Amino acid sequence: MSSSETTGPIDRAVRRRSWRRRITVFALGFGLLFAAGWTIAWQLLAMRAEAAVANFVAERRGFGDRIQHGPVRVGGFPLSVQIQTREVHWVREDGLTLLTAAAPEVIASAPMWNPLRLTLRPTSGGRASVAGTWGSITGDADAASAVIILSRQGPERIDLTLRNLDLIGPGGAVLARIDAVDASIDPAPVARSGDAAGAVPTTMTVNAHAGGVRPSGAEELPFDGPATVTLAAALRGPVDPSAGVPGLAVWRDAGGVIDVDRLVISWSPVDLVGDGTFALDAALRPEGAGTAEIQGVAETLDRLVAQGRMKPGQAALLKLAAIAASEPSADGSGHRFKAPLTVQDGTVRLGQIAIGKVRSIAD
Repeated sequence: MSSSETTGPIDRAVRRRSWRRRITVFALGFGLLFAAGWTIAWQLLAMRAEAAVANFVAERRGFGDRIQHGPVRVGGFPLSVQIQTREVHWVREDGLTLLTAAAPEVIASAPMWNPLRLTLRPTSGGRASVAGTWGSITGDADAASAVIILSRQGPERIDLTLRNLDLIGPGGAVLARIDAVDASIDPAPVARSGDAAGAVPTTMTVNAHAGGVRPSGAEELPFDGPATVTLAAALRGPVDPSAGVPGLAVWRDAGGVIDVDRLVISWSPVDLVGDGTFALDAALRPEGAGTAEIQGVAETLDRLVAQGRMKPGQAALLKLAAIAASEPSADGSGHRFKAPLTVQDGTVRLGQIAIGKVRSIAD
């Protein structure tokens, strides 16, 4: 065998090892450059995020908000940027109204590949309350989070999640318990195709669902289990949330209204579907008109009679009135009682029947 025949395979093996070394060195160098670039990008994003949080807190303090929190820590490397702080307390006075919020620990985070997707999350739940001369309401949730989709112009969408929410009134009385609230808020919606020329522009839309709603004293009502509530609504007219009650008066005077596109309340045996348009009157009381369709009126009246809370004769008359104003439901499961719903001069009426009162939001 000649020397050329024996050296050929050796040369090829040497060349293969040389190429492998080159590829390994190239991959290692590229990896080191990528890691260095990623680290620098993370540091820059972390500094911007920390500065943005500090600027936001300073801005709110400039508006009169009292904000306290513990030391700010930055973490989350390498996949996200996290701004973490403890013992967060926020207080805002709006005339005679006091707004407060608190959480043991709050984390603001954004993934490196999408820094415009910001998540705010109290790690141990949170609490918010509003108090005035009328009393107070406090919301206490075991878990809460808000996902904010940002753009250069500001927030494009806010997805809010609450779990195991207690609504608490004066003296610590529980007004309602809600298992889950999921809401999607669009603070910069596009114009609606059906809007007339010159119509007050839509400035915010809300789609929300609440499941496992248990009002206080629900066991005494003629309904089974918890209720579910679904809402789709649009706010028309610009409103400044930081302006308080005076800002709402300005919004009203500029033609501001709330369009309730759909409200669904299911609380067996009742199913209610409604819509309408509502605003504020001169006394800052809700006013407006809409339509309500209710299924399960007869079953509810029967339960009230069985509970001894209504006389059989009264229930029979109301059943006849409901039947006369009813029409078959779309799914053929029964009849729906349909009637206009109005709120005027502080009184809520279903048809001609007064069913409740509303107070001024300035009280």
